Formats: sequence, structure tokens, C-alpha cells
Amino acid sequence: MIARPTHHMKLNALAAALTLPLLAGGLHATANERRLEEIIVTAQKRSESVQDIPATVNTIDGESLKDFSVFRFTDLGALTAGLEITSFNGRSGRMSMRGIDFNPNSAAEATVTTYWNQAIVDSNAVFQQMFDIERIEVLRGPQGTLAGRTSPAGAINIHTARPNLEEFESEIRATLTDNEGINTQLAASFPLIPGQLGVRVAGVYDESDLDEIENDVTGAVSADETSASRFSLSWLPTDSLSVDFTVQYLEREFDDVVVLEGVPTSDARLDPDGVLRALDVYDRRGAVVGLGGIEDNTDADFLNSSLVLQWELESHTITSVTGYHETESVREYDQSTGSSNPDNVARRVAIDERDDFSQELRIASNSSDTWEYMFGAYYEDSDIFFSQENHQIPISPLAGGSFVLEFPAQAERLGLFTHNQFHISEQLTLQVGLRYQEIEVDRDLFVVAGSNGISILPAGSLIEQVLTEGNKKYEDDSVTGQVTLQYAVNDDLNLYALVGTGWRPGGVTVTGSVIPEEVLLFNSEESISYELGFKGTFMEGAMRLNGSVYFQDFEDYVSRVNATSIRDLDGAIATSGLTVNGDAEAWGAELDLTALLSENWSLGGTLSYNNSEFADGTERPCNEFDDNGSPLIPDGQFVATCAVGGDAIGAVPEWSASLNSEYSIPMDGFEGYGRILYTYTGERETDLDGVDPYNVVNLYLGVRGDNWNVELFSTNVLDEEALRGGGGTESAPLVRRQPTGYGWRFPINGRRIGVTASYRW
Repeated sequence: MIARPTHHMKLNALAAALTLPLLAGGLHATANERRLEEIIVTAQKRSESVQDIPATVNTIDGESLKDFSVFRFTDLGALTAGLEITSFNGRSGRMSMRGIDFNPNSAAEATVTTYWNQAIVDSNAVFQQMFDIERIEVLRGPQGTLAGRTSPAGAINIHTARPNLEEFESEIRATLTDNEGINTQLAASFPLIPGQLGVRVAGVYDESDLDEIENDVTGAVSADETSASRFSLSWLPTDSLSVDFTVQYLEREFDDVVVLEGVPTSDARLDPDGVLRALDVYDRRGAVVGLGGIEDNTDADFLNSSLVLQWELESHTITSVTGYHETESVREYDQSTGSSNPDNVARRVAIDERDDFSQELRIASNSSDTWEYMFGAYYEDSDIFFSQENHQIPISPLAGGSFVLEFPAQAERLGLFTHNQFHISEQLTLQVGLRYQEIEVDRDLFVVAGSNGISILPAGSLIEQVLTEGNKKYEDDSVTGQVTLQYAVNDDLNLYALVGTGWRPGGVTVTGSVIPEEVLLFNSEESISYELGFKGTFMEGAMRLNGSVYFQDFEDYVSRVNATSIRDLDGAIATSGLTVNGDAEAWGAELDLTALLSENWSLGGTLSYNNSEFADGTERPCNEFDDNGSPLIPDGQFVATCAVGGDAIGAVPEWSASLNSEYSIPMDGFEGYGRILYTYTGERETDLDGVDPYNVVNLYLGVRGDNWNVELFSTNVLDEEALRGGGGTESAPLVRRQPTGYGWRFPINGRRIGVTASYRW
């Protein structure tokens, strides 16, 4: 049993964190010319130093992404502690921040929203290749005022590189790795009218065998292939008007193999030829017949675009941000995991199609001695279509038939917001933000006969109307806001206190099981967060140290319960995941350090602690079984419920850390360097009753000149063996509800060795 923190413990943690800047203030170096470059961000929709923003913001520039071989969005989590980014298949990824988890299968809105050049973008569209990036801003805590969508945990803003209006520049970068990997990136910027008009083109091609996971039945190996191109235009038609347009198209094909662990049951229906064997998690093997030898294939296309217009008036700035993106994804897989019998193939075809249009218009005052304000409006229109076709297994009496779950939806959002800064004195600033938003969703959920029909029903025949007319339309609204008090102790140290609120709309669980409507619906979520923090610059500008402590209280927190026994409308027991509500709370602390220890030696790192759990008295659906292993559901109920007060709200580690350092040695005409990235991921609660902590070390050695760089690197150089998560000791019952003896496992990536060469001109 884990002891729960008392309020005294929380106050002690707050006090300890707040003493850090005072301790750091004693670190005065002798006078030198080492100073960290100022980091300018747009986290508050204004260009300002990150040290002046009274909130936790982590910034990763494009050079750092290259330095640490961040090719995929999922690699980003290694550079900032407390941000978990994982993707267990090619269709969906998950992000958590400050211990606030999110399961993409929940059909709820993400706890961490993503933006691309200021425009909202679906998370699936960013869980892809990273290339030619200017910077990434990680905003922690509820986004209840300025963000396009309110979110409880934070937001990630991706800013792609813009054209250089003054001179031609280009770069080519190639990386080879020992998993048959090749990554080639190109970028070039052309000033068409110097100082006024320029364009930039960029592209990437990437392919690899990922972590070289092999299917034990077919011999197929995991594989990934991505190609993408981007066009950017910057235009300054007048001194006061700027136009920035960016469009990107990305294609990805992903062949997944899921790692299994366990001992097969020797059931002839699953393994007629006796080819299945005991598998250890670090064998990195799967076992499934697959479709055409492929276990799980995702083919996806993504189109992202943004248009930013900024008009500088004498006393105000007017900004327009227009975004549009399309997602088309088809995932085809064999759900009979842990079977070598071709007659047991359970073909599934999942289709995701999504179009999002967003428009934001805001007006902000320019410099003022007393009051800086911003007012804006936001509109978003989303067309969503999800379907999953479940083909009957060949030995089924309905072989050749299929049924399709369909979920079409159209959502409109409207938001009105304001953000104000009141300079009460030279040292004291008050920030007040407020946002009103409303959402209207037209949706449906039903099951029809598939492409070949099923039983006596022809293709397209309605089998089950899941949502009734009264629940096909969802409308809701909310008012959120933020109040921050900032105190400048001196030019190098700021203290702040923040109170902010977050909100997520309700929705409906999307599942292929025909279960009661009232079990599928979930309510909207509200939260309030309290944060104390400091931002300091020390050692005469050579070191930045920022820290915060926070506490967040949730009402009707939206979460996912997997593989739950449910009594369907006919009284039979089905199994499905559910999205449900429950009260919760989260608290923790964060530190962010950047330092120049000498002219040739840099150090950076982040540290995060979080404790997030369900509140006392909270109940959620759960599985209860009798002595024979049969599900137990109380009479008159559709699901069994259990008290979960004190349980973790997600499979995220309490402690995490990221530390990096580089040392360079000047030589005649070039320099050599060594770089290290160390990450620590603490213990977490999962379906496996806890996952052990682990450490990962990446090393980089190279030489570089003014325009070129050659580097040898190794990720997970110690070949640490650890798990990110897993799914019990048995997979879902697949053939006549017979267990396979295997369970899903998700190990961290093994050691990789690679070489990178780049040239700029």
C-alpha cells in the first residue's frame, strides 16, 4: 500500500522548492563573457522571453532536436522530464503530463493539446517524423485562456523553420543506423525579393526496422517508412504587415509486430502444428498469422497547413491564424494474437478520417506602462469519421461475413477570450485571463453489416442503432480562466503564483460491442490548478534555473477502463473498454536547469515528480469473478464497480529526469565534441501490477566545422532492458474465449548505433 501525502507534506514540498532559487542565488561566478542566449517564445500569444512568463514552459530548439537525433515525435519525451509520449501502434499515440494520463482509445479529447505553427492539429498528425523545426514549446498546466482548446495538462506548440528573407541557405543531413535505418533530410531557403519575400522547402525520407521485432510464425519484421515534404512562404508586403504560410504533406506506412510474453496453452485450435513456443519479453517476438504475412499494417496520409497574418498598427497588433489539416488512416490487423492457425484469423480494418478547420483572430495592445491587453475569438469546425470492420474468423458459422461499427461526427466550437497584464509597480504584475467557449457536436454510433454482409443481412443493413435520437446531439459550454501574480525580486529572479482552470467536453465511448447507451456516455470534466514557481538567471547570465510546485483538483476526470465485463442488452456478458468519469487530484514539482559551465562545456536537465490519484469515494467499472472465473455483475447493473480512491489515475511514473551535457575541444579549423543524454523513468502502476524504473544513456561523439558535422552515436548504449507497459498475462480470448497463454508487452527500444553527416551552405 502506498502512503498518501498529507497536506503538511504538500506544504513542506512547496517550501522546499521555493528555497531553491535562494540557494542558487549564492552561485556567483567570477566575471566572464559566458551568457546563455535569450529564448523568445509565443506561449502567451506575444513574443517574449521565456524567463518573463509566469508559468512553466520548456523550450527545445531545432538544433537540440538534431543534436539528440530526435527523428520522431515520440523521441521528444526524452528531452523533458514529466512528459510521457508513447505510441503502441501506427494509428494512435498518447501523451501525459504532470501525471495526467490519456488513452487515445477513450474517444475523449486529449489532456495535452498539440498545435502546429499556432493552429490546432490532431495529435495523430504530429506523432510522426520531425524535420526542419525551429523550436518546440511545452506548456505545462491547464490551458484555459489562450489556447484554441482548453486542456487540463498542457499543450505542445510546434514551430517549423521559416524562410530566410536575407540570404540563400540550405542543409542536407543523412543518418544511418544498424536497424536497416536511413533518415535523409533536406532544407533550402530562397529569398525571392530580399527582405520582403522568401520561400523554404524541406523534406524527409525515413525507413527502418524499428526495434527489429520479429513475428515467430511468419518471420516478418517490424518496419516503418515515411516520406514528407513542406513548403513555407514568408512575405512582408509592407513594414507593418507580415504573411507566413506553411503546408506539409506526409505519408507513412507502418508494419507493427507486438511483443508477446508467456507460455502457449497448447490448444490445437490455436496451434494445430505445434509451432508456438514460450517467449520471453526480451526475445522481442510476436506470434500471429496475420494478413498476407503482415500482423498489423497502418497506411496514413496527413496534410497540415497554417496561415498567419500579423498587422502591426501604431498601438495595437492584429493577428489572424488559419489552420486546416486532414488525416486519412487505414489500419488493418489480425486480432488473433497468440495463434498460428490460419482458420483463426480475425481480420480488423479501422479507418480514421478527419478534417479540421480553425480560425483565430485577436487584437493586442503594444507596449504599455500599466495595462497590456488582448482580446480574441476562436472558431473550429471538425468533420470526423471512424469505422471498424470486424470480419468473422474462417471457422465461424458466419465466415465470410463482417459487421462494421461507424462513428460519424461533426463538431463546431466557438471561443471568446481575453488576457490582461496589469503592471501594478515596477516589481509586481497581475495577469488575468478569461475564456468562454461552447461546443456543439452532431454524432451517431451504429453497427451495420459489412462489405460482404452477414448471415441473411446484405451489406449496409442496420444491425444495431447504439445512440438514440436524444443523444445524437451534444451541446455544452464553459468559462475558464487564469489569475497570476508575478513579483520581480530583481532583474534576474521572478516569483509567481498562479490559479488556472481547465475543461474537457463529454462524449461517448466508441466500441464495437453492442452495450447499453447509458454505459457509453461520459460527462464533461472540470479542474482547478494552483501553482507556485520561480524563474532565475544566475552566474552572471550563464545559468538558468526554473522551478514550480502545483496541485490540481479534478471533478469528473475523464479516464479509460480497459477490457471490462459488461452485461449487454440481451443479458449476455461482453467485454469492452469504457470511458468514464471520476474525481481525482494531482500534485508535484518540476525543475529546469540550463548552464554554461565553461566556454566549451554546457549542462542542461529537467526533473519532475508527480503524484496523481483518484479521490476518496470514487468508484469505477471493474472486473469481478466467481470461483469458476466467470464475471460477476450485480443484478440490475450493466457493470460491476469498485472503489478506486488512492489508485493512480494513469500508467505514468512518479519520478522522471532528463540530463544532458556537451563538451567540445577546439582544434585547427574544426572542433571535436562529446555529448551525453541520460534519462530516468521511475516506477509506475500498470496492468502488470507495477513496472520497474529504468535508466537510458545515449552517447554522441563527433567533429564539426563551420558548415559540416560528422557524428557517431549510440542510443541506449548500455542496452537497458525494461518495460514501458503491457497487457496482463493473457491476451483477449480470441477463439471460443480460449486464453492463449501470452500477454502483450511493450519494452523500451534496445541499443542502436548510428552515424550522422550533415552539410550546410
